[in-house]
Amino acid sequence: MALLIPTSRFLRTFSSSPRPLSVQLCLHLALAMFGVFGTSTRLSAQNAVPAIRLQAIQIAGARNAQPLNDREITARKWVRGLIQQELNALQSICKLNPAQAKELVDLIETEWKSKFASVFRSYSEANQRGGVDFEFRVETAVKTWMREVDAITEEQRTNWNFELESRNALRRRIVIGKMVSDAERKFGLSAKQMKEVETLLQERWKEAWWVMYRNGTTPETKFAWISTALSDAQRTAGADTSAGRQEYYTSGGSTDLPSKSLAERFQIADVQSDESIQLQTPPAAPAKPQP
Repeated sequence: MALLIPTSRFLRTFSSSPRPLSVQLCLHLALAMFGVFGTSTRLSAQNAVPAIRLQAIQIAGARNAQPLNDREITARKWVRGLIQQELNALQSICKLNPAQAKELVDLIETEWKSKFASVFRSYSEANQRGGVDFEFRVETAVKTWMREVDAITEEQRTNWNFELESRNALRRRIVIGKMVSDAERKFGLSAKQMKEVETLLQERWKEAWWVMYRNGTTPETKFAWISTALSDAQRTAGADTSAGRQEYYTSGGSTDLPSKSLAERFQIADVQSDESIQLQTPPAAPAKPQP
């Protein structure tokens, strides 16, 4: 449309040409109309982009303002409870000073919702808690946040990493010990065989076993994994599918997760997150209809 705007040379040419007065007036009027039309078109195009952006922001804001369902509120409280529990353990091991603690809690308070958005969505859409490993996700997130705080020393990070490694070692012992116990009950293992089975299971260790155990189920000790530690009679009994042996899936002692209010700030010792960081409170319960 910019090509329709008359140039000064064009205007001079037409105005200098000997033409009847009425014709010149018509030409000037037509050119002025084209100029106004071209300018208004450019302005409309320029204003269209901000309007589209504003509409997109309004749509996104409305989506974020949608009320949380009960499962998502529960998941957020669990995550906050686990984070606070982890911060308490971190302080007892790493002994953060107030400046370090302040930087860490402010970072976590700012980022926790976005970092765990997929966790909230997964739990909100799932039928049970077992599909989401809250504890592992929180441990990983806190470890990442520890790396991002420059004030925390390398020695403190090393101490915390050692804590996490020690936890995992104890978890392996707990789960594999229970699996060995189930195998002993199922196959009648001797003490020597139990040690051999323990070694075989250590070699096959999977982090998913701890998740299963934490959610209430001991992983099955499969015959093929431990057959080399069994006698011929035990192998025959274990391979006999007609015997109708009972498979043991016993409780691992699953418990409810710690919970922390959405309106309560993260804290390390006496240091809380900054008041300028907005907390997300759950939506108010709908008012009960008056009788």
